[in-house]
Amino acid sequence: MKIATIKGIGIKIHLSTLIIIGLVGFYAANLYVSIITNAPIIEIFTVGLLNGLIILLSILIHELSHSVMAQRYGLNVKEIELYLFGGVSKIEEEPKTPKSEMIITAVGPLSSLLIGMALLIIYILPISIPTLFSFTLFYSGISNIGLGLFNLLPAFPIDGGRILRAFLWKRRDNLISATRTASRVGVVFGYGLIIYGFFQIFTFGFINGLWLILMGSFLNSSAKQSYTQTIKEVALSNISAREILNLPNLEIPFEITILEALRDYFFPYRKSYLPVVQDKKIVGLVHIEDIKRISIQQRSKIIIGYIMRKISDFPNIDADDTGKEVMKKLRQSGKKPYIGVVREKSNEELIGFIAEDELISSLKFWSLNIKDS
Repeated sequence: MKIATIKGIGIKIHLSTLIIIGLVGFYAANLYVSIITNAPIIEIFTVGLLNGLIILLSILIHELSHSVMAQRYGLNVKEIELYLFGGVSKIEEEPKTPKSEMIITAVGPLSSLLIGMALLIIYILPISIPTLFSFTLFYSGISNIGLGLFNLLPAFPIDGGRILRAFLWKRRDNLISATRTASRVGVVFGYGLIIYGFFQIFTFGFINGLWLILMGSFLNSSAKQSYTQTIKEVALSNISAREILNLPNLEIPFEITILEALRDYFFPYRKSYLPVVQDKKIVGLVHIEDIKRISIQQRSKIIIGYIMRKISDFPNIDADDTGKEVMKKLRQSGKKPYIGVVREKSNEELIGFIAEDELISSLKFWSLNIKDS
């Protein structure tokens, strides 16, 4: 659910975020009751709610710090989503240098630590405030410092792991190698949390242990996925549209029927889409999905050119665009199936097409040839 937009960044809250508020509130209220044994129910509830909401706001500030800094380095930030395991800034591409990654990453934990210290400073000031607010300042201050320190653990893809990757990237001058090492550390930390979680279940309590197991499992899978995603990013940056385009060497005449197009072109050549020509000029494309929308009875009566999509309906791709730029243009078109028209930058001549599945197939091949050591 989208709740706001800040600096062009959409803020979304997943329903699972309520679990964070509930857990933080539960532990805060429990501690409050152990200190103020005769506290009224409404006061206990207020303490829990305040601390839950403050930690949620702190997580949002943490993620905003990442996102705003990423924007300063020219990266596009799609949105921030708050969910069960905290928050994530959906930055659409990897930082371009180790320095930019280090700075973009470090501002997150730094913001949490500063919030925590600010709350604790207010707590120790010689001013008279109600006990529940005094406790909230203390508990939320400690929680934010804990959040900042936890995020500094060198477990990729959390902040500390990204700082480790930036350091290794700078030292080795190889993003893939740095990501591989950092992700392995993340996996080790993930398994460590899972093992400690089981230990907690049998010693200190089921809820604590289960939470650690969930966190460890999430960290484990995220580390592996982030490594795979980085390989894809690097591969996409190293291939061009010219290398993967589909040449228009098979064309359908505008005036034949859909049934004839299927029988003489789509089925024999096993194509998912084909260009349509009229007066020796490519005027559109027909995808097999377009044909599926036409009933079998009508396919012998309707001209294929009448269901084509015009060339102008597809995004233009420069032949020298990188795979990353191609993917971005295809996704931004918002029309499925994603297909782009490849043109020479110098004269706008149409030289081919790229569909998303063709780009992904090329990506798999190129990923195998990436140097990672």
